[in-house]
Amino acid sequence: MSANSPPVPVSQFVQAMGQHAASVCVITTADADGCYGLTATAVSSVCASPPRLLACVNKSGVTHEKIALSGMFCVNVLGEAQEQVAKSFAGMLGKGIERFSVGDWGTLVSGCPALAEATSVFDCRVVQQIDQFTHSIFIGEVVGVAHAPGRDALVYGARRFRTLRKTMMAPQIDSEETLHF
Repeated sequence: MSANSPPVPVSQFVQAMGQHAASVCVITTADADGCYGLTATAVSSVCASPPRLLACVNKSGVTHEKIALSGMFCVNVLGEAQEQVAKSFAGMLGKGIERFSVGDWGTLVSGCPALAEATSVFDCRVVQQIDQFTHSIFIGEVVGVAHAPGRDALVYGARRFRTLRKTMMAPQIDSEETLHF
């Protein structure tokens, strides 16, 4: 393969990525006009020191513009029982549904909406925005966190919401030295 090989066709890429399973997140932000959010799976840790993560957001939605203007966002990792929250923020419950009417919402440090029942919440300040065609990669410095140990994340893969099959209980990790990013 040469460095000049063309990219694969979009349809092949979309079909292959559809098999990729990832935790379901709701990315939120807020400004003086209100609260905004969307369902996403393109979220990942970047580094632990300083604590940073990335979220890929489609430029066509209003939430993208609001994150770019506010410089803040919150990543809410949904639990297995929160499929309705995921569907609400994905627009799957219809146009008349107020997205934030589903779930118990509060705030952490930034003032962005944080889901009380989420498995993990990462409150972030944008430190870099990287534009990539239809999406932006927002790299956020984590300024606040909340989590619910023992609660399993909702997963999306093969074009549907899924839960994890429990095979064994992982040992409790109490030391940051055992975390590897």
